[in-house]
Amino acid sequence: MKVKIILAGLLAILFTSCSESFLDIPSEEALTTTVYFQTENDFQAAVNGTYAAMRQWFGSGGDVSTTPLILIGDIHSDNSRYALNPNYRATTGPETSADFVPEITMFSSYWNDFYNWISRCNQIIARIDEVEIDADAQANLKGQALFMRAYSYWWLVRLYGDAILHLDPVSTLDETSKALSSESEIKAQIIADASAAAGLLPGKAEQEAGRVTSGTAYMLLADLHMWYSEWAEAETALKNISGYSLMDNYADIFDPANKNNSESLYEIQFSSSSTDYASYFTYMYFPYPTSADVLAEWTGISNPQDLTRGEMFNTPTPELIAAYEDGDERFAASIMYIDDANGVTFPMCIKYLHPHSTYWQSDDNLPIYRYSEVLLYLAEAANEQGRTAEAQGYLNQVRNRAGLANTTAASQADLRDAIINERQVEFAFEGKRWWDLVRTGRMQSVISAYGARVIANPENYYFQGGYLPVATAFTDTRTKFELPDSEKLYNPNID
Repeated sequence: MKVKIILAGLLAILFTSCSESFLDIPSEEALTTTVYFQTENDFQAAVNGTYAAMRQWFGSGGDVSTTPLILIGDIHSDNSRYALNPNYRATTGPETSADFVPEITMFSSYWNDFYNWISRCNQIIARIDEVEIDADAQANLKGQALFMRAYSYWWLVRLYGDAILHLDPVSTLDETSKALSSESEIKAQIIADASAAAGLLPGKAEQEAGRVTSGTAYMLLADLHMWYSEWAEAETALKNISGYSLMDNYADIFDPANKNNSESLYEIQFSSSSTDYASYFTYMYFPYPTSADVLAEWTGISNPQDLTRGEMFNTPTPELIAAYEDGDERFAASIMYIDDANGVTFPMCIKYLHPHSTYWQSDDNLPIYRYSEVLLYLAEAANEQGRTAEAQGYLNQVRNRAGLANTTAASQADLRDAIINERQVEFAFEGKRWWDLVRTGRMQSVISAYGARVIANPENYYFQGGYLPVATAFTDTRTKFELPDSEKLYNPNID
């Protein structure tokens, strides 16, 4: 990690591109940061680079291992699985995630990615107050960098608990070898950064579409307080979020024609205009093999190819399918049944399946926070504080939009279950389920029962031709993951 963090700190954000489009991946030049950061455009390019890092990490590259929202939030839960392709064995990492097999090392690889991201943010935060630029632009850019740093640490604290707290640019090897800070210290820094960002960032109406806003920062604060069951603090943050509303039609939320819509607090930006900017994750949800003709029918592309070298991921589980109530309009917007090239029928995630022009270059954005989550968090916070009738009102707004009647849950306990069940279907394939199970204390019971069903009836969970889960499946239900071996080996301050 030492080498990576230094290179990230000294090189990765030194961009010559000053494009206003934060989709751009700027080039890297061998300049010092002191020389580089001179103008507003310099900081704009550096901030754009933090968005580029987020886009690459959360869904570019055509590799399922680069989509942690899916790998952790859905596959590593009872929401989705893989459809084993015995003819292609380059995807065992995600399989171990879905099967809760011990030594899930792919989660430890995220450590370096986040510190590279944090390093980019630190360079901006450390220098932006030293340069005379427009005050509003300065506040906006600094707020975006503070949010990105807070969001990075938010992932680190949930994945690993304790982490290394880097708040200044790193320039020597010794500076990389810091001791771990406690989870409570990391939490305090997230609150400080997100609170500062909320005060600096403009609202949705004033911000350039696709960038984080004050509402995004307040949502991150609420997310953190909900994690620690700090209901009143979460409610305060949630009630500071304004300027958003539910879309009338659930399916329209995800249509690329409606990017950054009224419901979007933040979504990761993609564009099918080039391989550098395109999203790829919908191709990971197709069955393998799939013929070029069928692929053209699903996507509308004119240059289809047979899909043979891959595996079907994010395949909806029977548990997720059963969670949808009759008449729930979200089902048809999220799942359809298809036949693979061998005539086997599968349910398939279609939430991000929209027509596009070029093979392997989709235009779909990836949602991080939506206004429906504000409402469901408000419902949960109100219910946990004993205001059940108020909680029902928030929950019913989400249900009614999905074509469902008001909830029948009346007691606090029943409403608690109803809210979590609502979150499962509202945010299916958006990477929320695992974290909900952990933070509500349901993970062990839910995953144990789910694992028992997979082992007892593997054919119901997409094991074909007599294949079975490995012997160690569903034996690793930890809630925190291992630091990378390289960090333990080269950092003398970590045992």
